[in-house]
Amino acid sequence: MHAILLAILSSISVGIGTSTGKGISTIEVSLIDSEPLQPSPDSSSSGTVATPEVRPAEDAANSADSNMFGLPAPTGNDQGDEAVVSSGAEGLFASGGGGGDGGIGDGTGATTTFFGVSGRGKKIGYVVDKSGSMGIAGRMDQAKNEIIRSISELPDYTSVCIALFDEDFQTFDLDGGFVKCREGVISKIKKWIRDVAQSGGTNPVSAFQFLFSRRERPDVVFFMSDGEIPPDAADEILRLNRRGPNTVIHCIAFGQAAATAPLRRIASETGGTFSISVPKGPR
Repeated sequence: MHAILLAILSSISVGIGTSTGKGISTIEVSLIDSEPLQPSPDSSSSGTVATPEVRPAEDAANSADSNMFGLPAPTGNDQGDEAVVSSGAEGLFASGGGGGDGGIGDGTGATTTFFGVSGRGKKIGYVVDKSGSMGIAGRMDQAKNEIIRSISELPDYTSVCIALFDEDFQTFDLDGGFVKCREGVISKIKKWIRDVAQSGGTNPVSAFQFLFSRRERPDVVFFMSDGEIPPDAADEILRLNRRGPNTVIHCIAFGQAAATAPLRRIASETGGTFSISVPKGPR
């Protein structure tokens, strides 16, 4: 019997290992595990073949909860995409986004709030309306106070860029854009911002062009407007954002007269949040 088995095995080995071009295909076997195969613990020295393990049905069902990399299976979002444009909700890209080194994507940075909306990063932009309508019922003073309060919450290793817009914009540092939140710098920003007066129409595009043309790219932007913006403004802002790593843009409609549709769209497509802030009336 041994002689017969050796003869059969010899003929099989020759048939597989020879490529003659006469219909015999070469069989290739790839092993994923680079470590040498070990003998099965169920095999004995007598040559008995180990019986394959049969997993119970409940074990097989449990394995469906993990993917091929051993990670937990994803779960659904009960809130749906509407969470992107809800006040204070997390956006689609909120865990990433931001450009340059040390952005929010690496888990660093600092958190501050602006009109109740939270944002996190090392480089934070403020694009805030200063049009003529902001002079109604002290709205401009409320916006200035909120900017000062927000940047005062930030540690000195973070940087901010503030652009106050009408048809054009004004900024604290026209050459650099971003400045460190050191105590002396914040004092200078307070003095500068107190002297900015509201006037003109409502077009944030030039402010965003300035913000996204800086050497440093913002991790997050707070964008606030109290009126109608041009129809193509949202398209241009989103185009500017797509030129680099995604920057999260949180949009605040300041009062009921603000155009909510473009603000909702900008927030949604950048992973930001949308909210409506009601200005305080005159005291």
